Amino acid sequence: MSAQEVPDDHMGDVKTGAPPEATLVVLNEPLTLESGDAIERCACAYTMYGELSASRDNVVLVGHSLTSNSNVREWWAECVGEGDGYALDLSKDCVVCVNYLGSPYGSASPVSVDPRKSDGGAYGVDFPTPVTIRDNCAMCKMLLDSLGVNGVRCAMGGSMGSMLALEFAATYPDFVETMVLIAGCGRHTDWAIGMGEAQRYAIMSDGKYKGGAYAHDDGPNAGLATSRMMAMLSYRAPASVDGRFSRTSMSEFKPAEEIELGIRAHEKETKLPYFAVESYLQYQGKKFIRRFDANCYIQLTYTLDSHDVSRGRGDYFDVLAKIKQRALVVGILSDVLYPYALQRELADALPNSQLYTVDSPHGHDSFLIEIQQLNQVMAKWRRGECVDTRQGVPDFTALESSEDVRELREGIKRLREELTTAELKRERAEAALRAALDPAQNISGSASALQRSASVGSALNLPGVILPANPSGSETLRLPVFGKLSIDNDNSYAGFAAF
Repeated sequence: MSAQEVPDDHMGDVKTGAPPEATLVVLNEPLTLESGDAIERCACAYTMYGELSASRDNVVLVGHSLTSNSNVREWWAECVGEGDGYALDLSKDCVVCVNYLGSPYGSASPVSVDPRKSDGGAYGVDFPTPVTIRDNCAMCKMLLDSLGVNGVRCAMGGSMGSMLALEFAATYPDFVETMVLIAGCGRHTDWAIGMGEAQRYAIMSDGKYKGGAYAHDDGPNAGLATSRMMAMLSYRAPASVDGRFSRTSMSEFKPAEEIELGIRAHEKETKLPYFAVESYLQYQGKKFIRRFDANCYIQLTYTLDSHDVSRGRGDYFDVLAKIKQRALVVGILSDVLYPYALQRELADALPNSQLYTVDSPHGHDSFLIEIQQLNQVMAKWRRGECVDTRQGVPDFTALESSEDVRELREGIKRLREELTTAELKRERAEAALRAALDPAQNISGSASALQRSASVGSALNLPGVILPANPSGSETLRLPVFGKLSIDNDNSYAGFAAF
């Protein structure tokens, strides 16, 4: 699909609340969360397509993306139909999609009624925090049990939906037969957590946020729109955005005021050109505030951050190795939110998996754009055909043996400890030097830094104040995040070389 053909938003003009085809139920028992909180009379919105078989084990559980609803036909219409040419074959499958906790599309969330409030008010800021991916899995299992489901034929989803599918299969291994994991990961990365935090700050920095206690009709629209603009860029890729807009301008000058968002430009800004990409992002932001809620968005991003299939279960790769279900992992080469290496890592670690690679310029959102391709691949795989593309794609993650993996992990652990110690030494030395060179300057700040360094340093058995081991201009070894070790010539952390 070309850049000019890319749809604006996979959700169209939907409104908050359960979609028309959905069923809204109240779970017959309190939903106890990992935090220890419990949601009484928990609302659960779900959409079902097809019929349960006599054995009641033909369910395909589909997880939706962060801001979607449970109406699969809204965002994956080409995957739903009758016949084995469809990934979701309604002649055989009973498809169930459950709306997430914290979402404004029907299930219990900040905008749903809090049964504890006598006035019938919504949860708002009183909604339990955090709600995890595992909490959502527990809700799905309670719903399926109430429907008399005996087994899940396939758990699948894209992005956040793939995290739900993986966690559901890991938590209920005897209940789930297969899984399809598209554009996701086994654990939320620091990169993605940072993206979410920046978006949350955009909302919380809006003066109308008021600690989450804002009025329904007077919320932090500017902050929510800004967070959506940031997210939209992470969902696409540079080639996709550049190809669509090509530095074109909507007009010679920027508008002086954005009335809907309450934003007023600086006088000099109105003399700048109004780029089409700016107009597009603002349009997406304004569209989003009409169909979403700020507290809900914050809750859902925290849910993403909770994702780690190995949490409390042991070593990450050992946990993946124990997930035995037949699996299809789909990665997107241009994905900047959940880079392709994460899907390759999953496929290599899951013992019974195939990996299909989508070569699209449209980034993470390709799982909502390249739907025809995905439908064909998923349908073939579900028919038992091989769709693995690993032979034709460079391996960015594989090592020669499991022993290599263990050695690398131990090496990284040792380096992290050494660098933490070195950083503490540097901080203490800089504080001491500042105090020695100019005792009258920043006395309180220096004392605070020395005190903080001393307390942590004593716990690590560090010696007294020392001179910096790596003064400015010397070579400093840096620890990689998703890359190789590199050497830089300053004291910044910019020296990471990517694979």
